[in-house]
Amino acid sequence: MKYFKLFFLSTLLISFLSCSDDDEDTPPIDTTSLIGTWTAVSLDADIDLNGSFSIIDIESSTNTVGENFDYELTFTETGYNVTGSYHQVTTGTVNDEPFTDTTSITDVSETGTYSLDGNTITVNGGLYELGVDEVDLSDILAEQTGEISFNSNGELVVRQNIDQTVNEQGIALATKIDATTVWKRK
Repeated sequence: MKYFKLFFLSTLLISFLSCSDDDEDTPPIDTTSLIGTWTAVSLDADIDLNGSFSIIDIESSTNTVGENFDYELTFTETGYNVTGSYHQVTTGTVNDEPFTDTTSITDVSETGTYSLDGNTITVNGGLYELGVDEVDLSDILAEQTGEISFNSNGELVVRQNIDQTVNEQGIALATKIDATTVWKRK
């Protein structure tokens, strides 16, 4: 079960951070409104997965939440830097079996670039490092895209709504993800 859990979560996390498809209209974001340091407030992702791995059928519904944030994001004109730590807690079901995983993400330090197109941000790298059972999955993530806006409290909100199907090397997965991260200006 542990290998299945690792495969399942790594596939979900790759899908979660690889692409975005959001039809919601939000106003364009100006680069200057991002510049500065932001502190993570929340990470919340609902993830549904259906598919097969070899002869094993997979059906799951999970929720991943970030906790105990000591995590900062600093934007410059074209670059970003994330540092710190947090916990991620994933609960739900996998093939009708209850599933819970808590992972500590520590000593994060990543620098990369980003671009804006209206209210869509594309980050060359990841705003979060992710892991399952102490296995770091961040090195296999290349790009992260999401819709950004500011809420009524002036917090930066990054939303990802993903609905995709992946067919590779005997693995067929349909993934639906609704994820939101919120950042408060420091």
